[in-house]
Amino acid sequence: MPDEVTPERVLAIAASARFPLDATTAARVARAVNPTLARFAKERIDLALEVEPATFAVVARTEIGR
Repeated sequence: MPDEVTPERVLAIAASARFPLDATTAARVARAVNPTLARFAKERIDLALEVEPATFAVVARTEIGR
């Protein structure tokens, strides 16, 4: 993972999630997350993220609709 999050990267992630985002907002998000990312890189913190199974997302959405 690169040490810097660019607005283009934020836009790509938002697009893959089918979340509409304009360039100004993507730049704000990038500026907001970069200080934390820099601290993680400096301290060599490894943050393992788990991806939830698609079935969990389906169940969660069903429960929200009730």
